[in-house]
Amino acid sequence: MDYEVIIIGAGPAGLFAAEKLSSERPGTKILVIDKGKEISERSCPAKKTDKACISCMLCNISFGVGGAGGLSDGKLNLDHRIGMDINELRISQEKAQKGIDYIDSILVKHGADGNLSATASEEAQEWVERAKKYQVELIPVKQRHMGSDKTPQIIGRFKDELMQRGVSFLVNTEVHNIEKQELFRVKTQKGEFTAKHLLVAPGRGGAYWFRNQAQKLGIGYSFGEIDVGVRVELDAKVYKPLTDIFYDPKFKLKSPTYRDAVRTFCTNPNGSVTAEVMNNLILVNGHAEKDKKTTNTNFALLYTIRLTDPQGDTTSYGRRIADFANFISGQKPVVQRYGDLINGRRSTEESIMKNKVQPTLQGCNPGDIGMALNYRSMINVIETLQILDKILPGVADTSTLIYAPEIKFYDIRYATSEQLETQLENLYVAGDGTGKSRGIIGAALGGLLAAEGMLTKMRSP
Repeated sequence: MDYEVIIIGAGPAGLFAAEKLSSERPGTKILVIDKGKEISERSCPAKKTDKACISCMLCNISFGVGGAGGLSDGKLNLDHRIGMDINELRISQEKAQKGIDYIDSILVKHGADGNLSATASEEAQEWVERAKKYQVELIPVKQRHMGSDKTPQIIGRFKDELMQRGVSFLVNTEVHNIEKQELFRVKTQKGEFTAKHLLVAPGRGGAYWFRNQAQKLGIGYSFGEIDVGVRVELDAKVYKPLTDIFYDPKFKLKSPTYRDAVRTFCTNPNGSVTAEVMNNLILVNGHAEKDKKTTNTNFALLYTIRLTDPQGDTTSYGRRIADFANFISGQKPVVQRYGDLINGRRSTEESIMKNKVQPTLQGCNPGDIGMALNYRSMINVIETLQILDKILPGVADTSTLIYAPEIKFYDIRYATSEQLETQLENLYVAGDGTGKSRGIIGAALGGLLAAEGMLTKMRSP
C-alpha cells in the first residue's frame, strides 16, 4: 500500500510530525507504525495499578502510541535549555521557543494542566542564588505537569484527532526492514508499505534497531554521550520548599573529584520510583500522578559519559554497566539506604523495613550499590548528594534511598540538515533514539522540524 509519508514510532516526535503534516497539508496520506500497544490497551498485567511493582516492567517493553512519554508522568519542560541541543538541531533560540509554545498549546488543548510552575518569582530567584553559593546551577525552567494518570488520556485524544484528519495508525507492528529504491519500502509482519518520505523516530528503546538499519542503508552515525547514575528517593517534606516553586528542579554542577557534568533530572514530587525494561535491561525511573500522591519525592542523579579513545561506543558501555548491575542484584533493581552506603554496609530487607523512608518500588533487592556501579559513579553520587544537602538539608539523610541502575541512552547521532533529513534523501530522523532530543518536548520539536522539511519538498514544483 502506498503512502506519501510513513512515520516509524508513535512517540512525541511521530505524533507531532503527523500533526503538522495533516494540519498544513490536509489529505496527505500518512501511516504511523509502532511496535507497541494502543494507548487504551495499556494496563498492568498484575492488576496492581495502585503501586509500581516489578511485574509492571512487562508493560514497558513496547511503549506504543505516546512512546515512553505516554508512560511517564508527563513533565513538559518549556525551555530550549532542557531536553534538547539547539546546536545539534541547528536552529535558533527563537525558532526553538516558537515550536515549544506550539507543542504546549496542542497538549493543553487536549487536556494538559493549565497551571505552570512559577519560575519567575522572587522566591525562585532566591533559590537560584542559594545554589550558586555552592557552585551549583539551578535552572529556572517554565514547566507543566500532565501526570502519569492523565497523560494516556491526553495522548489518546491527540491520536483521535489525527485519525479524524485521515492519519492511519498501525500498532502492535514491528518493522523488520527498511529498503530504499525509488520509494522507501517498509517491511513488517503485517505487510509491506511504501512512501516517498520516511521519518524514523524509534525512541530510546529502538536506537539499536535503527542503528542496524542505518548501516544497511549506508547512513553514517557517531556516538555521543550517555547519562549514568541512580534514582534518589527521600521524604517529600525535604524537597517541598523547592518543588512548591519548581515542579522539577534542574540542578547542574561539576563533581569535585572528577569534574564530571552531573545533573538532577525527572523530579517527581509525592511520586513513585518505577522500573522499566529497555532492550532487556532492567532500569529504574520515576513518575508522579496528578490525583494520587505518596509521601516521597524522587529524582534521577546522572553524570554524563563520553568515550573517545580507544573505545567510543557509549551504548555498549552503558549496556555493560546495566548488565552487571542486573547480574549482581538478581535481575531486579537494587536499593540501598544512603546511611548504609556511606558506612560501607549493604542494606538488608530488615534495614529497609525499619527505614524512615519506605521504598515506593516494590520487588527491588536491598543490597550494595557500590557492588553494582563503578567507583567513579559512586564518588559522583556521594559528592553530589553532600552538596545538595547544603542547599536542601535532609537530602543526604541516612534514610534517603538510592536505586540503581538509571541510564539514559540517546548517544547514537546522525548527521542531518536543519529539517533533520539524513544523507539519504527523504529519510528524516527525530527523537531520543536518534540523539536529537532528551525528553517529550525536544522529541516533539524534532518531529515538527522533520515535517517542515517534508512540507517544503511537497510544495516545491
